[in-house]
Amino acid sequence: MGELVAGKPALRLSFNVSLPIDLVSAMSLLYRAVPGNGLDPWLIQLRRSLPPQIRAELDLLHGFSGRMLYYMEEPVMRFDPLRPDRLDATFEELVEFLESLPASDYLDMVAHSAARVHQDIGLPPMPRPADDDIEGWRTFLTPGQTTADMDEVLSLISDPETLKRRTIGLMEGVWENGYGDEFTARRETLAQAAQLASRTEGRGAALAFSELTGNRMPSTLAAWLPEVERVTFSPSLHVGSLISYIFVPPDLVIFFNAGEYLQRNLVPEPARQTNGNHAPNEAAAAFDPATATMTPLAQDSLLESLRALGDQNRLHILELLAEGELYAQEIVGRLGIAQSAVSRHLSLLERAGLVTVRPRGGMKYYAVDEARLKAVSRSLCCLGKTPG
Repeated sequence: MGELVAGKPALRLSFNVSLPIDLVSAMSLLYRAVPGNGLDPWLIQLRRSLPPQIRAELDLLHGFSGRMLYYMEEPVMRFDPLRPDRLDATFEELVEFLESLPASDYLDMVAHSAARVHQDIGLPPMPRPADDDIEGWRTFLTPGQTTADMDEVLSLISDPETLKRRTIGLMEGVWENGYGDEFTARRETLAQAAQLASRTEGRGAALAFSELTGNRMPSTLAAWLPEVERVTFSPSLHVGSLISYIFVPPDLVIFFNAGEYLQRNLVPEPARQTNGNHAPNEAAAAFDPATATMTPLAQDSLLESLRALGDQNRLHILELLAEGELYAQEIVGRLGIAQSAVSRHLSLLERAGLVTVRPRGGMKYYAVDEARLKAVSRSLCCLGKTPG
């Protein structure tokens, strides 16, 4: 009998729209939204249109907790926005909760965000300074300082009531000066993206990440998974191609581009070409999946794909690749047949468009082409149906 060890709950995946979570993402993006950094032009324009005092608060309250901008995550995560009864929380409910917290809690949040920075950059644990030890706080916060003026930060540390008021005031300022209208207008698009994304739940966190973002999961995120109990994928309006996340154990929230994901998975190719001059969010918002038509594969392409699928070993290869990208020798080892046979099967699958190949380090890495499999499935569903 093997050694008895304590069990750990299986990692849970969820796909949710959360106003408080999206607000955190929007504020961090606005903090970075300066011309020339490649961010969504909407963000750059919104930052320009914010009252100067709100811009200054944005830079101050994000600029003392490291490049990951941890401080403004703290009050929102205190709200526990992923709790089932708070998934549909309004902005007013968030503010009411934050107002109910004592000012001392905001000082605790500053300390916790700074401790996270220290851990990120490999510093040994530092004891939290006494509340009235201002020079101790200077030493404690300096490793995370970016754009914030430290003397101004320390003035907030010495006056937690003002820290609380200005933290809530920044959220209200961003909400009232454009972000609130944008979120309200686009909420249906976000909900549609979350619902569609939920079909990836059974594939595990790494594969769901690849499907939703179009990228492989970074090693940093993968290394955190043992500490995580729940991964929440949250559709974002303006994250673009950035990989953005919030990691507050036991939760990991990962943002994905709602407009791009809907376009990639719902809009047929002819529609993509027609809407080529539209921004991704506009195309996704205008797309109605209930009335969309799907152009089936040409008959010869469909036949080639079906022939490639008509073999037990090739189906087994696709099952293996459904768990993640593999190089050829890994497939040989798992399939238990000759390497020459595996190479032949992979060649047929590649020619039929059912797998993709990515050379790296002198080896070929294979992955399922999910778009092609979907096209085959939809083409079969269209057989016998009269167009229109």
